[in-house]
Amino acid sequence: MPQATEYDVAILGGGVAGLTAAMQITQERPETRVAILEKREHPVEETAFKVGESVAEVAAIYLKDFLGLEEYMAENQHRKMGLRWFCSNGPNDDITKRIEFGSMRYSPLYNFHVDRGKLENHMAQLVQDERGVAFIDGSRVTDVEFEPERHAVSYERGGDEHRLTTRWIIDSTGRAAMLRRKLDVGIDLPIDANAAWFRLPYRLMIDEWGDDSWREQVPTGTRWKSTVSFIGEGYWVWVINLGSGSCSVGVVADPRYHSFDRIRRYDAMLEFLREKEPQLASHLPDEETTLMDFMKRKRFSYGCIRAFSRDRWCLTGEAACFVDPLYSTGLDFTAVGNTLATDLITRALDGAPDKEIRERVRTHNRTMVGLLTFAAPLFEGQLAVYRDPQVTGGKFIWDNASYFSVLLNLFKNGLLTDPQFGRDIQPQLALNTQMNAYMQDRFRMWSKDDFDATSAGVPVGRDALWNDLFFTAAGTLTKEELRAHIESSIARLHEICRTMDVRMAEAAGRAVPDDPFAEVPISDDGLVQWADYEPGRPFMLDEDSEITWHVHPAPVAAAA
Repeated sequence: MPQATEYDVAILGGGVAGLTAAMQITQERPETRVAILEKREHPVEETAFKVGESVAEVAAIYLKDFLGLEEYMAENQHRKMGLRWFCSNGPNDDITKRIEFGSMRYSPLYNFHVDRGKLENHMAQLVQDERGVAFIDGSRVTDVEFEPERHAVSYERGGDEHRLTTRWIIDSTGRAAMLRRKLDVGIDLPIDANAAWFRLPYRLMIDEWGDDSWREQVPTGTRWKSTVSFIGEGYWVWVINLGSGSCSVGVVADPRYHSFDRIRRYDAMLEFLREKEPQLASHLPDEETTLMDFMKRKRFSYGCIRAFSRDRWCLTGEAACFVDPLYSTGLDFTAVGNTLATDLITRALDGAPDKEIRERVRTHNRTMVGLLTFAAPLFEGQLAVYRDPQVTGGKFIWDNASYFSVLLNLFKNGLLTDPQFGRDIQPQLALNTQMNAYMQDRFRMWSKDDFDATSAGVPVGRDALWNDLFFTAAGTLTKEELRAHIESSIARLHEICRTMDVRMAEAAGRAVPDDPFAEVPISDDGLVQWADYEPGRPFMLDEDSEITWHVHPAPVAAAA
């Protein structure tokens, strides 16, 4: 059948960002004529296709609830048991001697580890069979011409040149970032880190690495289903087991501590892991030929000054930005970018006035740039923080509390696309951004060699905090309820900020700094508890509650 040449939306790139954009647009406006131009021929390999296997809560809600993929994800992908961090402690040859941050139970927020190829194959078939999307695989976009009425896209397929016209263009070409480069709207982020990763044809069952008493701390025996991070000064290592029976392993390293040469080849990385993470290394193959793949990326962070234009183009996924693999933010940014783009495009195609579209372009760009502004301090210099378990615990609590209490609820309740609501809560969002930048600076300061925070103990969030974070997002809030929740969340974050500031200063024998956010009311929940080191005994909070987080303090740490 001859390929059509006129569309309402042309999506450049048919990975997860482009496919989900097509699904969302055709779901919101079924009559929209959409074409996807994808350079790879489909179906793609189900495993060892793309990195980005861990899904965080924003992206999970996007896939399940916004796009209607809950049944597919539950049946075909791997349920994730949240985040699990193991701090370095001594030689790192015994996982039971490490300080562990993680959950004893699944949270009510269902999220996933995904085999990316399998997911993308499913969505590519779905958009063709059920949504009427033209999925043009094996095509290479060669040029884009912007015109007042209809843009033109030239592409090569099967040795022949083709051309289509479209009202709107979405760039989801990933790191190739065709339009971001063409339009010169990219920016560098102040995050200097490198990464290399590979896939194994088997899982790493970390529950089997410890003794019975250690395993009993998580009686479900499902530590291996978490997004596992082994962290140390200047680096962290992810271990992500997948539903296909394979496992993704990656190293992220700060070049100030560990040069790119130490991880850019498998043999070098294996030597690095034998030095820093010998227990993990003992479960890895000696030869690269055993791996399913091996990839690397130098200085991976970047952003953009705008992702939406009244000239009828949008950037989404890694074509717009990529901040850091920690916390699995990539698909979150895709979910937000696609949702904003869908709002803009469907309104324009339905004939919304130009003034409304211009206003939404401005507010949606502010939202994306605001997210980048908030996120960048989380990762700038973060790998230096991981030398200190006390400070790492504080960062773990703070980063999660910030994410779950504000962004997740804004997205879940569909209010990121409401310009008036955004203006109404702008003072709270601005304060949240300021407190986050302040706290990230404190974490970097507290982790320095001349600041001994050992006597402060390990901070652990009380269940009053975790239950609120997890269960609020599991429900639905009205605008008034969400506004009240955000105001309450800012006060709770302020309490956490002040608790950590005071505790760390006192442990270091320094003057407690003035509170720069004193105008914010403080609750009296006691949201953070501090665990003293008691060798051989796990520290648990409210064991019978629905969500229990724990820390396992280790003997060596007390003498560190």
